[in-house]
Amino acid sequence: MKRILLIMALAVIGLNAVAATVENEYFKITTLDDSWFLTNDDALRPIGARVDIARMDAQGATLELARVDYMEGAFDPLMYINMQVVGKKDVFCRSASGFTEVYQTRMAGFDAQCVQFKKTSHNYSYDCEAYAFNVGYGTVLVLMAHRAGNPSLVGRLVDAMTFKVDTKQLTTSGEYVDAASKLVKRHHLPIGNNEHLSGVEMSPDSTTVTLKVTVPYITKENVNVPAFVMTKRDAWLKQAHEALRFNLLLASITRERKSLRYHYVDTKGNEIGTLLIVPEEYEQIENEMLAQSQPPQPQQEAVPQPQQEAVPQPQQEVAPQQQEVVVEQPAPAAQAAPQQEPENKPAATDAPITYVVKPGDNLTKIAKQFGVKISDIRAANPSIKNDQIKIGQKLVIKRQ
Repeated sequence: MKRILLIMALAVIGLNAVAATVENEYFKITTLDDSWFLTNDDALRPIGARVDIARMDAQGATLELARVDYMEGAFDPLMYINMQVVGKKDVFCRSASGFTEVYQTRMAGFDAQCVQFKKTSHNYSYDCEAYAFNVGYGTVLVLMAHRAGNPSLVGRLVDAMTFKVDTKQLTTSGEYVDAASKLVKRHHLPIGNNEHLSGVEMSPDSTTVTLKVTVPYITKENVNVPAFVMTKRDAWLKQAHEALRFNLLLASITRERKSLRYHYVDTKGNEIGTLLIVPEEYEQIENEMLAQSQPPQPQQEAVPQPQQEAVPQPQQEVAPQQQEVVVEQPAPAAQAAPQQEPENKPAATDAPITYVVKPGDNLTKIAKQFGVKISDIRAANPSIKNDQIKIGQKLVIKRQ
């Protein structure tokens, strides 16, 4: 009997040595064996959680590692990975180089954006990858590195992690509003300039979404309300190009053309002022984005025009009689019409075309490429959800 108990005890010890698990309120990761070191330091994330796992070699140097961040709030994964990783805002990426193009893949069962890069640390070279994807009303960032020339196991660990939060895919503004309102009941969400999102609700007629924003650095008594609201409007218009695409709550409001109301209050709950953004302003912003992408084209078209005008000038000196004949011929209206035909011929290219999505594409980039509005692409492709497109997906582009 004692022998049986001893064997069972050794078996339990052996099992504990095989794997280790770390979990928080968001996700759970289990390592392959006990050679991995795991930490879970929530203090590194103002809202959300972070887990670091690492495997060392015999000399105690890092052989491979992974960092998993969960941010409460749904952001566009492509823009997030471009800003944080490729843009080197994340501390892990500041000494990195050799970034590839961002491409779409799968991670932990979710559609993800991925980029590969290189990093050197303590005389070792590492092959690195970064993934960004959405899980419910949260965005996950995964950073992984393994020493060059060695096999990678860390990807297997992270790809097998399980999530304990709601993983439902959000599509409508109503779903985003419900998710955000549940979140702000637990804690305020930072939204920049020390301000916090402290309430989210949709009007009974579903035409307006109100964001309650707490402003801690002023009080109702010491602020000029009209000037404050005007400053907020100017700041919003400057940031709208990115904000309306990056923040998926705002993106859904824009896409469904709902009014957006910011209700500013001080820390005591006193109303400071209200800013209302109407749907017509979204269209204006989208048109401005397209206009900003067009300026180089008119300059290129303007270059050959002086050259064309300069060509006939030598002909006027050499053969003035022929010039007189040329002037008389265009006079009849019947001959003027054929000159307009070449301008109308390109109308055939205005017919709808099919575009196949390539790595690095997004709706804004495609809209700029074809000179159309993002709203036109959405209207012609009802299958697009949350402005998310996939590599190889076929889009109908209707040019005006």
